Amino acid sequence: MENNHPVQDHSKVSIERIIDSIRETRDNLIQGFLSGSALTSFLEEHFGVSSLSVIKLEFLKRDLKELQNSSLDLVHYSSLIKHLKEGHPETSVTDHPLVIQELKAIFQKYCL
Repeated sequence: MENNHPVQDHSKVSIERIIDSIRETRDNLIQGFLSGSALTSFLEEHFGVSSLSVIKLEFLKRDLKELQNSSLDLVHYSSLIKHLKEGHPETSVTDHPLVIQELKAIFQKYCL
């Protein structure tokens, strides 16, 4: 039984690293939205919106900050976590549909 314990710990660390990596990527993407023109580009590309009112923009940024400060929704990202755990490190997390879907859910609150 002692021989299995290190393998289990290794698996846990691996999953934790994957989760941390996904969260870090998501949070970096959000930070780019909050600090630059990436938000405008994203809204234009995905929603055809080239500008927002100042009020909507502030509320949107507030919600993005809340998402950035939240833990990763493991149920939402379970298929990506599983895919990466199975040994597909070439998968791009930044533009993965699950990341985009999570962000779009926030944007859709503002009728975008």
